[in-house]
Amino acid sequence: MQLIGSSEQHQIDQAWQAGTGLPLLLLMEAAATAVYRFCVTVADARKQDRHPPVLVLCGRGQNGGDAYACARLLIAAGWPVRCCTLFSGADLPDEAKMNRNALERLGVKLQPPAASDFQNLQDGLILDGIFGSGFLVERGVPEVFRQVSQWVSEARSRNNKVIAIDMPSGVASDSGQADPAAIKADWTVTFVRPKIGLISAPGCFFAGEVHTDPIGIPAALVQSVLDQTDQAPVYQLDRTVTPDWCPIRPPDAHKGLFGRLLLVGGTDTMPGAVALAAESAARSGLGLLQLAVPRQIRDSLLAACPEALQLPLGQTDEIPAGLTDAVQSADAVAIGPGIGRPVWLAGLLRLLISTARNLVIDADALNEISREPDAFWALAAQRRRDQLPPPVLTPHPGEFHRLAPDLDLADRLHAAAGLAARSSCAVVLKGAATVIALPGGPCWINTSGQDGLARGGSGDILTGMVGALLAQHLLPEQAACTAVFCHGLAADLAAAERGRRAMLPRDLLTRLGSAWYEAGWEVNHV
Repeated sequence: MQLIGSSEQHQIDQAWQAGTGLPLLLLMEAAATAVYRFCVTVADARKQDRHPPVLVLCGRGQNGGDAYACARLLIAAGWPVRCCTLFSGADLPDEAKMNRNALERLGVKLQPPAASDFQNLQDGLILDGIFGSGFLVERGVPEVFRQVSQWVSEARSRNNKVIAIDMPSGVASDSGQADPAAIKADWTVTFVRPKIGLISAPGCFFAGEVHTDPIGIPAALVQSVLDQTDQAPVYQLDRTVTPDWCPIRPPDAHKGLFGRLLLVGGTDTMPGAVALAAESAARSGLGLLQLAVPRQIRDSLLAACPEALQLPLGQTDEIPAGLTDAVQSADAVAIGPGIGRPVWLAGLLRLLISTARNLVIDADALNEISREPDAFWALAAQRRRDQLPPPVLTPHPGEFHRLAPDLDLADRLHAAAGLAARSSCAVVLKGAATVIALPGGPCWINTSGQDGLARGGSGDILTGMVGALLAQHLLPEQAACTAVFCHGLAADLAAAERGRRAMLPRDLLTRLGSAWYEAGWEVNHV
């Protein structure tokens, strides 16, 4: 699903108004009704009194208008509601001002929030309508909000639940950046489409469960607006995305049909990295795997992955013999897991970027590029002009910073997009809510996986998966997105059995089969 930010939301609202001739006040009423219905759903699910107490927090923008309108609907239905406003009504938009005035005409007393409002709330609901999707993290938050956020946090610890209206206050809808005082919600009811900041990290950790309501805006109108925007689209990466990319596996297929991957890596101190990458590649539908590894770890790799062909590498200052031919024979090359910093690494990277059919670069191979990034980016740009697919870079945040120290990792989405544009490469920025970015093109934000992946070796498994899919002739964005999602899915399966604290990267390997199955990739298309 394509995600939206505050600008797209505004454009959609304006297009709806222009297309229907109806006032925006009706959209605000529809948004308030969606939140009201969700309050009913939550109360029913908690098996509590039909009308639990509700504390409504209202801000100064349209988000505050949604909150005022929802408070009115709750009061009309007999719910006990306390409505607090953090700001005066002087600078409210017209629609929000009308809803605030309506409450006051009904005799509802609007007061600033006080500690007692939160201390007296028991088994209740807090509606967060303070900032919404218009929040900009660079502006910061007023001191009154910091105090309210602390009170909300304390109330949550006493079995009160928080429903954010459109966005948790203090989280930027365009990026997921969060102020330290951002409110943490149990649920977020968002409108039209999920916002980027609800899916991207760290915003996703504040959003809770996200529920999207179309509020009566036709899907065709939404898509029409998104098709006309000049911004690169951002998509949510989930199990609905990848099945259409699954390569056909005919019943009479042979190994050559499923691609040949050359995996270059390993040292005598890090043999496990290339072993993990090798097995993950072998378990990702690959036909032939060749390992280019130092001679001294050949036997351990043979035991770890007997399915692989081997190209033992001797100690030399030049690109080892046989590697050039192996590159030309491979459908894809993966380089980096456990490779260290051999003298010939820079020369091999230049060769690979210039000539490999498909390429994924990880770990110390990325660190080698960071020594002279502009020179390598120039080779990648020439590669694109030669009509070769862009290389896939898979940096973790530390490697990313070495590649592009000027790009702000606090905004992961735009940092990844910036490096993709600069490098002429597809970028997989690993971490919570991994971001996949194409040069000048769309981005995806992953929704699978969790902190059980925060261990050495997890990235090596991902590299093997990306390489295997590239060898099976998937486009770089298809290979990267599919590998990232199924890698996270395998981690979720491992965590369900072993727990996030005890699971190991190698636990993913035995769950890759189940992950491919759950992702819809075990269907024979012929």
